[in-house]
Amino acid sequence: MKTSWKTKLMSGLILGSLVLSLTAIVAAQEPLGGPDCGPPAQLDKPRPEDHSKRLRASLDKLVEKNVLEADQSHRVMLFFQQKDDERKAEWEKMKNMTTEERNTHMQQQCILRCQKRPDLIKDLMEGANLSQEQAKAVAQEMRPPHGPGGPGPGPDRQAPPTP
Repeated sequence: MKTSWKTKLMSGLILGSLVLSLTAIVAAQEPLGGPDCGPPAQLDKPRPEDHSKRLRASLDKLVEKNVLEADQSHRVMLFFQQKDDERKAEWEKMKNMTTEERNTHMQQQCILRCQKRPDLIKDLMEGANLSQEQAKAVAQEMRPPHGPGGPGPGPDRQAPPTP
């Protein structure tokens, strides 16, 4: 059975208009999450200004609890500002290196970090002139909050009881 050219033409026009209208509907819809929504990974990243605000709030709590004095709180803020400036200077230095120089530099830095593990409490004691108890309190207050399950098992903690 032969199909006439008129039937083929009408079928093609109807099918083409259907595809075109569906494409227009899909293109007109907003993406999931709204028009100003970025990738989820960028939404969860903390911003540097949030860190300094959180640090300031943590230090204010310690001053209210009489763990730290106001001038010690200021020294801790300066200590972390200095660390941040050092990190930024290192980043700027690395941006001007070639790929080979950067890889060599990163390997050297990795070796140095493996030899001397960073110790926040010791650094706070030396850099901000705090006692060991004060430095431990600052380090504890700076820890990010735990999820609803609380802290997980670690060297100083036991695993939470299972129901």
